[in-house]
Amino acid sequence: MSPIVIVNPTSGSPAPETGLRISLDDLAGKTVGFFSNNKPNAAVVLERLEELLRERFGIVARRYSKAVPSLGADAPLLDEIRRDCHAVLVAGFD
Repeated sequence: MSPIVIVNPTSGSPAPETGLRISLDDLAGKTVGFFSNNKPNAAVVLERLEELLRERFGIVARRYSKAVPSLGADAPLLDEIRRDCHAVLVAGFD
């Protein structure tokens, strides 16, 4: 299985290139991460998406968040997400 690339959209040094993203043929039974940057309404959107994907595909959900919306996620958290999830949805709204 090829590595999964997680992109951090905050300012700072660019993330190292580790390869192209992979596409999943199906979400059935896959572990999907739901990553919130803790901005207003992000949790609401992710909760609804989780509910819909669980009903439709039987996904296993894992939730993640970072403490400060304006700062990037730390490397250990990104490594955990990369290790534990087949796919990740990220939400952050103002």
